Amino acid sequence: MKKNIIEEQSINDNNYQKLKELFPHAVSIDEEGKYIIDKEKLQMSLDPSKAEIKEDGYGLNWVGKKEAYHTAFTKNYKVLKPLKDDSKNWDETENILIKGDNLDALKILRHNYFESIKMIYIDPPYNTKSDEFVYNDNFTSSTEQTLEELGYDKEYIDYIENIQGAKTHSGWLSFMYSRLLLAKDLLKEDGAIFISIDDNEFSQLKILCDEIFGETNFMGNIVRATGQTTGQDSGGLGSSFDFILLYTKNDNYDLSGLPLTEKDLKRFENQDEKGHFAYDQMRKTGSNDKREDRPNMYYAIQDPDNNELYPIAPAGYESCWRFEKKTYEKLMKENFIIWKKSKRGNTEIWWPYVKYYLEGRTKRPSPLWNDLEGNKKAARDLRILFNGNKVFDFPKPIEMLKRCIQIVPNAQDDDLILDFFAGSGTTAHAVMDLNAEDGGNRKYICVQWAEETSQTSEAKKAGYGTIFDITKTRIDKAGNKIVEGDITKQDLDIGFRTFEIVEDAKQKIYQKSLEEMSQDDLLTFTQNKTIESNEEILYNLFVAETLPLSTKHKELIKDKLYLASNVAFILGDITSDELVEALKEKKGCEYITVYSPNISNDKFTLEIESNITKLGIKPDKLRFRG
Repeated sequence: MKKNIIEEQSINDNNYQKLKELFPHAVSIDEEGKYIIDKEKLQMSLDPSKAEIKEDGYGLNWVGKKEAYHTAFTKNYKVLKPLKDDSKNWDETENILIKGDNLDALKILRHNYFESIKMIYIDPPYNTKSDEFVYNDNFTSSTEQTLEELGYDKEYIDYIENIQGAKTHSGWLSFMYSRLLLAKDLLKEDGAIFISIDDNEFSQLKILCDEIFGETNFMGNIVRATGQTTGQDSGGLGSSFDFILLYTKNDNYDLSGLPLTEKDLKRFENQDEKGHFAYDQMRKTGSNDKREDRPNMYYAIQDPDNNELYPIAPAGYESCWRFEKKTYEKLMKENFIIWKKSKRGNTEIWWPYVKYYLEGRTKRPSPLWNDLEGNKKAARDLRILFNGNKVFDFPKPIEMLKRCIQIVPNAQDDDLILDFFAGSGTTAHAVMDLNAEDGGNRKYICVQWAEETSQTSEAKKAGYGTIFDITKTRIDKAGNKIVEGDITKQDLDIGFRTFEIVEDAKQKIYQKSLEEMSQDDLLTFTQNKTIESNEEILYNLFVAETLPLSTKHKELIKDKLYLASNVAFILGDITSDELVEALKEKKGCEYITVYSPNISNDKFTLEIESNITKLGIKPDKLRFRG
């Protein structure tokens, strides 16, 4: 079938859409419909050292912006260490808990979870006086050298070093910018990100997210009642709410509805042969309800007494119906229109209403969330879970997180949800709780830095040395409580695989030139290993081969050959015959990955390419790692 050329997008339209997907902050359409490219923003995305951006303020431009961009996309030299003793149901679970800096975690996850996350929720530091955050220096060379390479004047270098971790707008924006850039790459095309924030950085965060995710992808600002008022002693208004900014990966997006409440269900008390129904008047109300707004929806209909009836508003002006006459006639025929007597002044007239049925109906989400329990209940529930100890300040309510998950469109029961500021573990708790309610199989990835708890805190006194300890314990306790005494929930995934992000000593040495290397470096290179066991090596190879960290594997030849998904991993010396024999019945195997540092047999390395063809595996499916 030939395409309708009139309806087909032009080459320019297609190019604009492609650029918008890759660089939403750098392309736009002006009021006249002309395409606009901001060359400096585009340059920033491709090579920040060449971008000429003024950095003498904050907002979209601030001192340290290029450095933050550079930090996001410098190569990661850290690795994952599986912690089985700190995990729960390791062999069965598909949930992931990561201990470490979230910037490092996002760089690692970007390899094997690229465009795989359905929803991200984060509750980052609000940049208040009580917040602590550390800006991660992850450069491949010294800070001063890197900043010079990025084109900073000497006068700015000391300033940028000083704002790292400082409670300034510039420091906070740099902290968030690098992390949100990476987070965007993890979202699916129909994914969404929810970011909690308060007045301190709301304005800055909104502009920052407009740049990263695209202004047209802003779905709205949820105002959430916290249930407590702060700042009343400051002489100002104080605050009894915070915000959740919602952005999506693309602008072709409709949020899902929420389950109806008991109050909503009361409207559906009427019933006919089709089921329970409620009804609304057929005349359009609210904005754009005048005849001139929708002239084709102003027409006469016949009431039950066979009188002509027009959509006249109670105020006396000519209004309009909700739909065209053709649709009205169809609804009348199908018994969707009901008539009721209505008073107009001293006169009773017939007035039409439209039925809508209960089955499959949901409630459109509102931007004002004042119907949920606030922070006090969240804190109280957490204390109960921790035997009365106040181990964490200002946890978010579970019901709030569950609602965020529910309104993400096209949601599947096996969606993946990420929280890289995990805190007390509310997101993981909410995922398990919602799965228990609706039978879903959603999975979570939570990341939390092992930040030390205060020496005087209840958490420290209760034995929780780091925030990560609280996160892990809360998830463990919450899962147990959800399934406790309920046999119908025994199949619920309440486990988690725990990984720690650790330094790779060898990678740091790789960065040095031969002239810079010392005797200690050589000793480290030959003796010190960050990861030693085959299982530790295997999970880092999963990252390289873009396999989820929840992937299960089989050991085909002890300590030497493993199969995970469609990839065979060779981690030790084996013969070609052993390889062919072990894989000949594994029809799902499509790739071979060899961990070179563990292979001492040069002959095997030379012959493997020809030998895997016996298994029907092409040479371009062979990779050497390490």
